[in-house]
Amino acid sequence: MRRLAAAATLVAALVLFGAGPAAAHAALTSSDPGDGAQLDTAPENVTLEFTETVSADLGGVRVYASDGGRVDIGDARSDGAVVEIDLEPDLPDGAYVVTYRIVSADGHPVQGGLVFSVGDVEADPGLLGRFFDDGDDRVWEIAAAVFRFLAYAGTLLAAGGALFLAFVHDGGPERDRLRRLVRLGTVVGAVGILAALPLQATLATGQGLGAITGSGVFGEVLSDGVGVATLIGLVGLVVLVLGDRHRVPVAIGVALAAGSFALSGHTRSTDNELLAVGAAIVHTLAAAAWFGGLVLLAFTLAGRRDEPDHSSSAGMVARFSLVATVSVIAAGVAGVALSWSEARALSALTSTTYGWTLLAKVAVVLVVGLIGAHNRFRVVPAIVRSPSAPRAWSLLRRSVRLEALALVVAIALTAVLVNVTPARTEAGIGGIFSETVPLGDIGSVNVVVDPNQAGRNAVHLYFYDEDGRAANLTEGVTVSFSLPSSDIGPIVREPFRAGPTHFQIDGDELVTGGRWVIEVTATVSRFEEATAEVEVLVGD
Repeated sequence: MRRLAAAATLVAALVLFGAGPAAAHAALTSSDPGDGAQLDTAPENVTLEFTETVSADLGGVRVYASDGGRVDIGDARSDGAVVEIDLEPDLPDGAYVVTYRIVSADGHPVQGGLVFSVGDVEADPGLLGRFFDDGDDRVWEIAAAVFRFLAYAGTLLAAGGALFLAFVHDGGPERDRLRRLVRLGTVVGAVGILAALPLQATLATGQGLGAITGSGVFGEVLSDGVGVATLIGLVGLVVLVLGDRHRVPVAIGVALAAGSFALSGHTRSTDNELLAVGAAIVHTLAAAAWFGGLVLLAFTLAGRRDEPDHSSSAGMVARFSLVATVSVIAAGVAGVALSWSEARALSALTSTTYGWTLLAKVAVVLVVGLIGAHNRFRVVPAIVRSPSAPRAWSLLRRSVRLEALALVVAIALTAVLVNVTPARTEAGIGGIFSETVPLGDIGSVNVVVDPNQAGRNAVHLYFYDEDGRAANLTEGVTVSFSLPSSDIGPIVREPFRAGPTHFQIDGDELVTGGRWVIEVTATVSRFEEATAEVEVLVGD
């Protein structure tokens, strides 16, 4: 119990440390008006563009005047990665604040804000603090992280424990006690899964814990795979409880309960969803067999410390050693696939929060794997050869407890990871790239590369003046592509005009992955040009 208390304290610290502020997947790439823009005339609407598809149905967008009055009209409209809301006509001169709460494609709530002004009034960034405080949701973010941990730990314990009882345990006298432990895991897992729903509604709407009772809110929370994952997970836990005495129902319950976590979250927003979902299912199933089996084995060995004949226990340990070996290999292979899906480059692992958290988890799991390998190839054979060897049994009991507690830490890190922006997104690897950079006296240019993978891409250029309004260029634009690390380029292209302020290139200039330099040159007049440069990390 002292060890469990110490582990729980460590886990709580990990979850609280990594719980917030939330680092969601989608990020705001551009807005019209731009943040800090000072406009001569009042805009008719506000447009926000994000890095991926988002939904504004729960939270939406609000625009406030400096006196606190709302100046937006109607509901926000979302179309893919773009969200738009109309404003009252002929807004008077003054400063205005835009706040938004949207849900990204991976189900994570995203919030933020910006300021702009109309007329001879400065857009004071400090005004944002009167209407938007990203610390308001801190308590709910921590609660969500804690209940995520309970959902993972309880479900993996129940699923892996049921597998242990059905396929590994020798039917000893502690079986009923172990069955109660599995049922406790199902209750904890179910509580964690269900608690996620009202917390998601709270974070997505900003309207408190009772937000889920609002009209249409519950249905929106269950969208994007969340409802399906919740239902499958709960059904799996029920099957584990009702069919825990038979192998077939146990196998079905384990597949449903543990596999349900792969059906929502980051796996739904990656560009190779089939690979990500498949790897995630294998990873969680293997983790369940490993973690749940270790916990039940630790309880079993503790209760049999003084038994006179260890022959039955030796056979049970040998069976679990085989299960654990297969689980470790499967978890490792699937983990590599998931890591590639979410990172795509070594540099992303060492330059992002997601990467460092993932490396910490890998370090913990490697330590557990090394302990398990020592048990598999040294301790277990010694026990099989001599079932009564006291030193080997003592070493096995200590190492199994240590493995189980270390995996609790790994589960806590996982609960943090699922709410952190994937490394590939934070580092700008793969996925749609979008960045706005200054462009001389013209103002700025927003460079978008879609899908930002080696091969054929669409490169979009959106031009804005110094006030953040769309700039209508009458002269020509050229774009050059260079990959210095491979001595490629510059490849010079002339984009076609796709709109008054929008130029586009469709081609395969980005022939390979790497850190490309895209240079945009716009002709201001016959004697003057403006140049902007961006670096784009293109995925393989």
